[in-house]
Amino acid sequence: MAATAVATISLAPSSTPPASRAKIQKPAPGTLVLGSSAASLSSSSISLRHVVPAGGGGGRSAAFGARMVSVPSVEKPPPSLDFETSVFKAEKITLAGHDEYIVKGGRDLFYLLPDAFKGVKQIGVIGWGSQGPAQAQNLRDSLVVAKSNIVVKIGLRKGSCSFDEARAAGFTEENGTLGDIWETVAGSVLLLLLISDAAQVSNNYSTCTDNYERVFSHMKPNSILGLSHGFLLGHLQSLGLDFPKNISVIAVCPKGMGPSVRRLYVQGKEINGAGINSSFAVHQDVDGRAVDVALGWSVALGSPFTFATTLEQEYESDIFGERGILLGAVHGIVEALFRRYTENGMSEELAYKNTV
Repeated sequence: MAATAVATISLAPSSTPPASRAKIQKPAPGTLVLGSSAASLSSSSISLRHVVPAGGGGGRSAAFGARMVSVPSVEKPPPSLDFETSVFKAEKITLAGHDEYIVKGGRDLFYLLPDAFKGVKQIGVIGWGSQGPAQAQNLRDSLVVAKSNIVVKIGLRKGSCSFDEARAAGFTEENGTLGDIWETVAGSVLLLLLISDAAQVSNNYSTCTDNYERVFSHMKPNSILGLSHGFLLGHLQSLGLDFPKNISVIAVCPKGMGPSVRRLYVQGKEINGAGINSSFAVHQDVDGRAVDVALGWSVALGSPFTFATTLEQEYESDIFGERGILLGAVHGIVEALFRRYTENGMSEELAYKNTV
């Protein structure tokens, strides 16, 4: 596949003739290549390399250039997102010429939750941040509607100030729905690890282990680890590690902040179908029930639509699209443009209009 364009950014005068800058060049060894994320939007990637013209030496007079070169990317075949469920109905839809399957949610499906969670006696929810309170309450309320005796239990570290907030939401030590984090991990068949990404990989100085290692060590064999973000997989991959092979690993990722997940679920009690859509992934399935458990989790959260992804695609798209672009680049670009306009004499009002 041939590259189609070359863009050049000159940071200082270069002795390279202008015509030569339009030639397609292959990146040299050691070139930094910024490729696409899991869901590639382009057939080419961009490489950045420093170019020092012939004759250029050290000192202030040395010419320096930075050249952006379009080069072919190595495209991987997309992973199959087909799935089979014995509990819910998967419906095929076509998007941009590609077929994929979704599961429609709704409170009228809550009666299927005991079948989806077959063999699960306790769902442990670790953390009380953004997603923890919403998901724990939604799961609890949905299981009550389904007339299920599955216990949803919150696990918090000793001395956490979140104990009072969890009690205010109806989780208590007396009824067995609130307790110590490690006791909750050890006693849960489905464990939802909803503490922050940073907390998952931070070091526990009292045990000289990372938190995720301690979580793994307390989990039962054949239990299920549930995530709402795949960053932990990326961290493990960066270390050449993977999840323990004796547990299943799934993800359900609501496409909204925790308070919205809860608010729209409550609204859905009056308007069936209100809720936050979710993606789901099965990274590891040790006993064949991971898909149904993941879909049951999503339906219990009140997701109107659930669609398949992979844990790797989820964290790559989230880091690139949400954290990189939405939370970083958009703000940075707007601020940089505003400053540039005002520094060149434009009024703040007009700069704002031209920027936003």
